[in-house]
Amino acid sequence: MKNATPEELRALSKRASAIADRLPPLHTGSGGTFAPEDRGALSRCAESILRKNRAVGASLILLHPSGRAESLHFGHARLNPRIPVTKRTCMRVASVSKLVMTFGALSLLEDGLLNLDRDVSQYLGYCVRSPHAPDVPITMRMLLTHTAGISDSGPYGTRGMEPGCTLRELLSDPASWHNAPPGSAFRYSNLGAGAAGVIMELAAGMPFDDVLRQRVFDPLQIRASYDPRRIAPAEDLADGYGVRGVFPPRLKYDAARLAARPPEPFCPEQDYLIAAGRLITDSGGMEALLRLLASKDGMGVLSPASLVMMRSPQDGMPDISACGRGLNTAFLPGVFRGFSPVGHQGVAYGMCAELFADPETGAGVGVMTSGVRLVRRPPLMRAGFDLLALGFAALRAD
Repeated sequence: MKNATPEELRALSKRASAIADRLPPLHTGSGGTFAPEDRGALSRCAESILRKNRAVGASLILLHPSGRAESLHFGHARLNPRIPVTKRTCMRVASVSKLVMTFGALSLLEDGLLNLDRDVSQYLGYCVRSPHAPDVPITMRMLLTHTAGISDSGPYGTRGMEPGCTLRELLSDPASWHNAPPGSAFRYSNLGAGAAGVIMELAAGMPFDDVLRQRVFDPLQIRASYDPRRIAPAEDLADGYGVRGVFPPRLKYDAARLAARPPEPFCPEQDYLIAAGRLITDSGGMEALLRLLASKDGMGVLSPASLVMMRSPQDGMPDISACGRGLNTAFLPGVFRGFSPVGHQGVAYGMCAELFADPETGAGVGVMTSGVRLVRRPPLMRAGFDLLALGFAALRAD
């Protein structure tokens, strides 16, 4: 997810206000969630957004300021055969994975296994430098703020997708680097996020998904994984569909096929594709992740200080002159009335996901889709943003 410019924030705020104005007044009942008639009104508004964007299926997760949570589910997780989306449906949330990966990275930091400002060459065992700034060390803080200068437009999308390619091969190629010196500018990088995941594996001495399972998923007691083979039952996995114009949805992410793949040997140098976008979870998992992102106590996963650091601008931190964001968290100030959320968007294989929470109020909104027409309204996709706006407008009822 890109950083929003002031002009984009104003445009998003105007659109969010228009969506909020279309939502009838809602009230929370004694149980802290919406009464059936109000839940029905919210559901109809969400269905209107989903129809406009030709969504295949979706889940909308709301974390009330009161601490109560509820979720709404729409459409289909799979089209052949048709399987409806339910609270147990597990969807891939694409680049929301980067935010969740950072929970694990900070846990390693707290245990002394990782240092955000150490030269990553010390973890990888070989020298990593931008050819445009050979004297500037690359750090984990740079990787987690997308300021390392690593580019996705080089070999990452070609050679990087082939079996046997290694992280060292990619980082040794001058075409993998932007001209800007490391630490000087924000440039979103999936390869940089993947490199951070490899470093986490080496620091912890175990596969990336095991790091997150041990440090985030198990403490939160959620069903989540960066590997579809570890989601059970596999029938709960949603497919991903590309949606365009008037054409029927096209299968782009075959969950059943991926879940049936044979196991692979642990090889950190070839694991650079995992961390950036492969997280899968259900609505209960999204709820717990929203709670952690919004929390003040860390929920037994992180210290309060680590959460504050993750959600704070990193501009001016060691070796970072400008980035405009926290550690894999973006900001949407002034967009949703009454809330100042931090979070991340994910888009892959036709699926769009959102995870944004406001630490001041404790409110949060999560979005997962199994396929939707992707129309960009910088810096967010239209469907994802409109559902976010609807969710935060509804949460003002508290």
